[in-house]
Amino acid sequence: MKFRSIYFTALCGLLASAAFTSCSDDDGYDPFEYGSKIALPEHRGYILNEGSYQLNNACISFFDAVNDTTTTKEYDLFYVQNGKNLGDTGQDIITYNGNVYVIVYGSNYIVKLNKAGIEQCRYSFADNYGQPRYAVAYNDRLYVTTVGGYIVCLNASDLMIHSDCIIGKTPERIAESNGVLYVAIGNSYDYTSTSKKMAIVDTNNFNDQYVKLVEVMPNTQLVVANDNYVAVQGYGLDWTNTPLWIYDIKGGKAYDTGECATYVSEIEGSNKFFCIYSKTDWNTYTTVNTFFYYDPATKTKEDVTSKVVAFNAKLSSCSLYGLSKGNDGSLYLLETLYSGGNGTVHHFANNFAGCKSFSTWGQNPKKVVLVD
Repeated sequence: MKFRSIYFTALCGLLASAAFTSCSDDDGYDPFEYGSKIALPEHRGYILNEGSYQLNNACISFFDAVNDTTTTKEYDLFYVQNGKNLGDTGQDIITYNGNVYVIVYGSNYIVKLNKAGIEQCRYSFADNYGQPRYAVAYNDRLYVTTVGGYIVCLNASDLMIHSDCIIGKTPERIAESNGVLYVAIGNSYDYTSTSKKMAIVDTNNFNDQYVKLVEVMPNTQLVVANDNYVAVQGYGLDWTNTPLWIYDIKGGKAYDTGECATYVSEIEGSNKFFCIYSKTDWNTYTTVNTFFYYDPATKTKEDVTSKVVAFNAKLSSCSLYGLSKGNDGSLYLLETLYSGGNGTVHHFANNFAGCKSFSTWGQNPKKVVLVD
């Protein structure tokens, strides 16, 4: 056996008690690459845990994205790598050009991390922008929605301000397709608003005067772009309904599907969306989850609830807090215990061929991203 192989095998054994690593002496992988202070798997996922509001306990945990295994004890990757807390209310996490970007709503900043989770730079938002909500990346720019009614455009390299665009209070999630931005406009921070709009902004004409508004449901919260369609979800003015609408990009019109959804993810390679509808009776605190595909091209629904709960019966009634897209058509369903404990990731293979579950090592898991 080569000396390197002996050394690497011994190193992996030493690391096992602290964390884990995908140990391979074939591809020259270094578990401490990019300056990491802790051994990281070669193919890994990061989980952004929102934490509990004003408790300063947002965190990032990590897992082996090939084997769906996590550490044997709790590690806050951001704290380990940077020696400080992530902050209050982790809102969004995205990857772009080999880097990771995290929005921390309560602490009012966006941070750029390298692949190991080490901070490269950050930007704190000015008072007129308000606190940041969600982000997308396109053409070396980041586009961030803010409570003040803006999309703020930052350079992806150094997080310096490039430009901004006013679209109206209060923008929530943002999606991009072919250089065009689609933004949900809610009423989370302006309860007097009766807006029923989704904003559309072309990045080539990123200016207030070119903002297009499309009427959908009141209090839009979620937009997901997929091929020729955008799925739009909202909560209504009284937060009791969660209607699912579809915007036809080519046709330029939106319609109500007649369905309800709480979380939506695109399905690559098709027009379809995967949807979760979580209905909670707040008198009895019981939840019923249903799972389905919606095909906007045919305007049809395929219920797959039985396939999901066949692997894990608790998914029929547990509290879900997020939905993220994985590789090869897989999906990550994020379960929360709210402030009662750590959440759980349920990773389903394409077409629900199998499911693996593991701890999020944090409260209120918001989103999963894959870092290769």
